[in-house]
Amino acid sequence: QFVNNYGMLNPAFTGVKGIFNAVVDYRTQWVGYDGAPQTSTINLNSRFLNGKMGAGVYMMQDVVGPSQQTNFGANYAYHIHFPDCELSTGLSGNYTKYTLNGSKITLHNTQDPSIDQTVSSTVGVPDANVGFYLYNDRFHIGFSALHLLQSKAKFYTGDTLKKSVVKYAPQMYGSLGYNYSQNPDYVWENTLLIDYVQGPPTIMLDYTLLMHYRGKIYGGLSVRLNDAIALHLGVTILQGLQVSYSYDIIISKLQSYNSGSHEIMLIYNFDYATNNRNSQRAKRFAHQRYSYML
Repeated sequence: QFVNNYGMLNPAFTGVKGIFNAVVDYRTQWVGYDGAPQTSTINLNSRFLNGKMGAGVYMMQDVVGPSQQTNFGANYAYHIHFPDCELSTGLSGNYTKYTLNGSKITLHNTQDPSIDQTVSSTVGVPDANVGFYLYNDRFHIGFSALHLLQSKAKFYTGDTLKKSVVKYAPQMYGSLGYNYSQNPDYVWENTLLIDYVQGPPTIMLDYTLLMHYRGKIYGGLSVRLNDAIALHLGVTILQGLQVSYSYDIIISKLQSYNSGSHEIMLIYNFDYATNNRNSQRAKRFAHQRYSYML
């Protein structure tokens, strides 16, 4: 559900909605595998100084097999307003607590001297991200670069036999989005995400199509190239509070070994100035059509 939580991928998204925005997300991937990935995120952000700046904090925990990464970060974005669009540039700094639990590692050779299955090792890793985001209520173009510091997590540093290094690879995201409608009550949201990580031989492409009805309910699907098809459903249950759920149908060779992936998200939007979540967004752009898409 990157469309609703894009601030985790691009710091320039911080404050784009123009109000206080809180997102809580939980994803469990490849259900049926022992040690399959589980990801939890909390992202809080808002806008200040008459809309010129945005700031926020976030936390992400990623558990995969014997490893656990808990990441704490802060985002800052500067927004430049034009008559019919805004340009945001963003920067974030973060710190990761990275733990490797030896007891959860299964070895082919139980006498392998490079792994101590009785010991866990925890290290701290600093990092930074940067991005830009050009947008209005009808389109967006975004780009971000993560792991700028190319930091290294060094485990078991006190034992020369077991000392190991995990290097964070540079990762880049590009996104394109376009919202279309003949009737403003029904808006078709199209988003293409491009993900490149140094090392893997392919670029990941993810296309999402969502149909929104009056900002109260939406449904749609995503297609990740050579990986999965995701089904989405979201509903606003109270003023400013949205619940959404997604289910991945695996189409790769992994489909025979798991029952898919589940993701649930809570989003809360609050206009602290007027207690009307659309008031600050009603006339932001010269040719604005879809207030609730911001």
